[in-house]
Amino acid sequence: MKKISDIRLYKSDVPNKDGNSLPWHLDNRKASLMAHRTAMKLREQGFSLGDFDHLYLNFTPCLMAGTSAPAERKTNERSWYRYYDVGVDQGLFCRLEEEETAVFLSAALTEVLITFFAPGEALAAMVQKAAEEAAVKGPEMLMRFKVKKGTKAQATLFLRYLDNGSYWPLLMVTDLEGRELLRQNLPGTRDLSSLGEIRLSSRRVTVNPRKNAFAKELKPISFSF
Repeated sequence: MKKISDIRLYKSDVPNKDGNSLPWHLDNRKASLMAHRTAMKLREQGFSLGDFDHLYLNFTPCLMAGTSAPAERKTNERSWYRYYDVGVDQGLFCRLEEEETAVFLSAALTEVLITFFAPGEALAAMVQKAAEEAAVKGPEMLMRFKVKKGTKAQATLFLRYLDNGSYWPLLMVTDLEGRELLRQNLPGTRDLSSLGEIRLSSRRVTVNPRKNAFAKELKPISFSF
């Protein structure tokens, strides 16, 4: 079971020769931000879509308005993404990229997650709360990304997802009773290569870059407290 990684929004109205609609990116910035933040908050809590981690939501008038279903288009059984279709009427379809439809798109996303991936009241409540937090807090929403616990303190690395599509990390260190010892904003980043292993001693915390080709020029970031 994989933790959810991302949610992306698409639209389509032209069936192909197999009768399946052909999706393209839905250009609604506000809704796309809410969708990604919802996925971030759910990932923090270990929410899973099953054997894939990217959910592609496709809004289409080819399906009865108010209904949703797994898309019939073929994907590799081992693919890391799946399409789910959401039916909308033609009038709404033409307005999907207007900012005012972001609330509708977020609500439809929440409904799909609850219907197909959140059996039971606890998971449904988790989805609802994550979507609400993403909508209300926006770029101020914190996602707990990494935690390192030591003998005397705990370091937590949070992510915020800004409206420009970059991440703004926040590093916090507390003692074991929860008293804050350090709160430090880290440099913004488009990817997460700079955020690898956390090392924690009694007086210093260090965030090392990931061990991959993209991070080979990056340096550790360290703070005393």
